[in-house]
Formats: sequence, C-alpha cells, structure tokens
Amino acid sequence: MIDLKENLVSRHLVFNEKNPKNKWIDDLRHEAIEIFGKNGFPTKKEEEWKYTNLAPLLKADYKLFPESEEISIGYQDVKKYFIHDMDTYNIVFVNGVYSSYLSSTTHEEADICVLSSAMNKMMHQPVIENFYSKIAPKDDSLVSLNTAFFKDGAYIYVPDKVILSKPIQIIFFSTAQESEVLYHPRNLIVLGNNSQAQIIERHQTLNEKANLTNSVTEVHVGRNSELDYYKIQNDAVEASLIDNTYIEQERDSVASFQTFSFGGKLTRNNLNFVQKGENSNSILNGVTIISRKQH
Repeated sequence: MIDLKENLVSRHLVFNEKNPKNKWIDDLRHEAIEIFGKNGFPTKKEEEWKYTNLAPLLKADYKLFPESEEISIGYQDVKKYFIHDMDTYNIVFVNGVYSSYLSSTTHEEADICVLSSAMNKMMHQPVIENFYSKIAPKDDSLVSLNTAFFKDGAYIYVPDKVILSKPIQIIFFSTAQESEVLYHPRNLIVLGNNSQAQIIERHQTLNEKANLTNSVTEVHVGRNSELDYYKIQNDAVEASLIDNTYIEQERDSVASFQTFSFGGKLTRNNLNFVQKGENSNSILNGVTIISRKQH
C-alpha cells in the first residue's frame, strides 16, 4: 500500500521547485516538511485525535493539485454556493488557483486579495512577516504539512479604525476530474486596532471525488476590534475537510466563529484561541446535522 506520508515527503522538493516563493517562505517550507516527516499524520494514539480515525482517508494516492489547467466555471454554475442576496467582496479559488472572474477584491478600504500575490509585494511584507506562520504552531503535524505544500489562499488586512463596508466571502471550489486531490489552502487574516469585519468561508467540491482539504487559517484581532466569522460546511458526500483555525486576540477584542456542518464525509474543526490581553471575548457557535457514515 502506498505510504502517503513518505510519498508527500519525497515529492516536496519537486513541488517547491515548481512553486517558488521567496527565500524566507522556502525556508519555512523546508523546515515544515522536516517536521511533518518526523511527526506524520495524527493517529488515534494522540489524545486530541482518539475519536478521529484518519487512516481510511490516507489510503488514496492524492494529487497535490490537479495537473490540468484551471477549469473555467461560470457564475451560473456555482451561484447557489454564494450568499448572493447581499453585496460582498469575493475571493474565489478553483482547484487551488485564484479565479479573477469569480472574485471581487480590493485595496481601497482594506487589502482583500490573494496571499501568493501579497507575498510578492514589498508593501505587504511587514504584515506577512509579523503574522504568517507565527500564530499557528509550527510543530503541529497538519499545520506543518500545510506550510510545506500551501500554494494559495486569502490575504485580508484591515487597517486600524476601519469598519469594512461589506462582508467577505472566501470560497474554494474543486472540479478536478482525473483523481482525488489533496488541497492545502492557507489564509492570513489580520485586523488592526478598532476595526471590524465579517467573513464567510466555504469549501465546495463540484464532483464526487474523495478529495481531502487540509486548511489552515491564521487570524489576528487587534485591540478593541471585532471579527464575525462564518464557516459553511455542506460539501459533497465523499469530500473531507480538516479545518485548522488559529486566532490570537488583543485586549478588548471580540472574535465570534459560527460553524454550520451538514455535508462531507469527514469534517473536523480545530479551533484554537489565544487571548493576549484582558477583556478578550471568544465566541464559538455551531450547528451540526449529519447522517449515515458521516463523521
């Protein structure tokens, strides 16, 4: 049987050569694959994972990303997956590739764009270097796997004293037809002081492939700021999602996360809050409706 861990470790060098960032990011990737190679996937022997068995999901020979070019999909094909009765900024990815056609981004009241693009621009470096791979723990095996193989995701920076005029939707579509795919989206969300934002995040498979998404989102909420975050998880029955979200909060801040889990084969939400100042308020709400062999 194929050992997925060893397969990933051996393929990392080629992946990194095909998807270079900069020396700092490349060094983080090399460090991360070494950590993952040492730790491997979490097992039921670990206390936090004793009720979640990943072994059945790890038998597939996943592609890191579809080898074919981005498949064009029209808005009418995916309209039902947007919350489209209100005006929003949209950051949309198809098979891990940013879709400018389906997206509506901005650099006016805030930076709401693509992480890979932000990493290549000097103006964003102070924020990225202060927070990227600084909030999520490097020694977590799934975080390290994501750091090693991440290709793209959302970058959101809301400056001090900015109340966003409309919500943000982050949507990841998978249309890969040739085989199962292992995705590693990475989001970085930073709110300055005295700011407010609303975000809706969704991962949606448009076929019946047994895709696995290992997502990492790092969030910083500044002093006296408020973030309202919604996770909609109603994916295809064969799709699985491990969502790793790490939130750090400064004093007098509010971070509210609402999770709606209905679809998918295996869905696991690892929500981690770090309160770095007094009077921080962390709110977790969730609704889960599952049936049959869903976990």
